[in-house]
Amino acid sequence: MVESQFAADAGALVERVLATQLPAIHEAAELVAASIAAGGVLQTFATGHSRAVCLELTGRAGGLASVGMLAVKDLVMFGGVDPALVLDPTYERTPGLAGRIYELARPGPADVFLIVSNSGINAAIVEMAELAKERGHRVIALTSLAHTRSPSARKVGAPTLADLADLVIDNCAPAGDATVELAPGIRIGAVSSLTGVLIAQVLAELVCRRLLEQRLDVPVFVSANLAGGDVHNAALYERYRERVRPIEP
Repeated sequence: MVESQFAADAGALVERVLATQLPAIHEAAELVAASIAAGGVLQTFATGHSRAVCLELTGRAGGLASVGMLAVKDLVMFGGVDPALVLDPTYERTPGLAGRIYELARPGPADVFLIVSNSGINAAIVEMAELAKERGHRVIALTSLAHTRSPSARKVGAPTLADLADLVIDNCAPAGDATVELAPGIRIGAVSSLTGVLIAQVLAELVCRRLLEQRLDVPVFVSANLAGGDVHNAALYERYRERVRPIEP
């Protein structure tokens, strides 16, 4: 039977994240809990496969209702942009996208931003971090410091997400994300989604624990496939209707 190098690498990276990033995740939880306590929401933003981390935090059973997901597709769904443009995988590099996405979402002054990007270099990501900072939001980055600092990273001549954030959580993924070299020039086994989802769930737990410690309401969705789930969730959707858009099914 062929052994899986990815399984071994993934397990080691999970251990590395938990050994090195918990202090930063605790600090991020403090920022997010304070935001929610003040009536804000956690605004998440990512492009490409990093959106999986935002989706993990947004509109799901066992997740906080006070989390919004900003995305390039918002320009199509709410801004009238031609869908063909958004289907271009390089569209995230287009200058000016972040401002349009931000304005469509209309974040509140107490909102905190979690911006997720393995490379941390594409225009939409960097511009969203810059814009959020300019508008007075605290910015948490979830990124690969190995990629950002790698001499082989694509050069863009601009600050990186890690440069701009108030707080950086390292997903511990290698430069290029893929971990397994099958042959020269052939690498597979991306890990940023795996470690990103782990970080997201630990963050959500710590936020909820802080809200409970302060005897505050913890607005958490339950599964729509449990009895009473639809009624419970409908009340939360109504509560955050003006702040958080529902995600597509």
